[in-house]
Amino acid sequence: MTDINHTLASLKRKNSEEIRAYDEGFLLPPATKEALDQLAKLSDKYLKQPLSPEYIECLQLSDGFSLNGLNIYGSTEKLEPYFLPGIVQVNLAFWQETFHQQYIYYGDESQYRLAFDIKNKKYVCLDQNKHRELQFFETFGQLLNAVIIEARILNPLPYHG
Repeated sequence: MTDINHTLASLKRKNSEEIRAYDEGFLLPPATKEALDQLAKLSDKYLKQPLSPEYIECLQLSDGFSLNGLNIYGSTEKLEPYFLPGIVQVNLAFWQETFHQQYIYYGDESQYRLAFDIKNKKYVCLDQNKHRELQFFETFGQLLNAVIIEARILNPLPYHG
């Protein structure tokens, strides 16, 4: 099982727990094929490269989500059941500042930003306030898993291999 598969399985379990406890979960409906096709076009046009295949797997489970302060951006902006930015739109907004043009941002947490460093071709956990690169990863799944563990988003924590 890949890093993303373990993490997605943990997210599904947590969502089921929240449904049992509160009658609603945090996962959104999955992105449709049409939404993913449109996202691929927008990513090529505006971000000038494809998005992580593991991020796309996340969108096939939930078209973005927000859990305990961790936000993974959706294929488009969401207003219901909670506000969640769309990945292309949020990156275009960030890219108004030159510093941010080195990254594609996939999500954020109160302490961290989850990003892809375009120049270094690595996924990176950035300090939310100082924009320092804290740790590099080979895959989006490894990055997401590390942030979930470090920020204690899930209990029990997902697999960390």
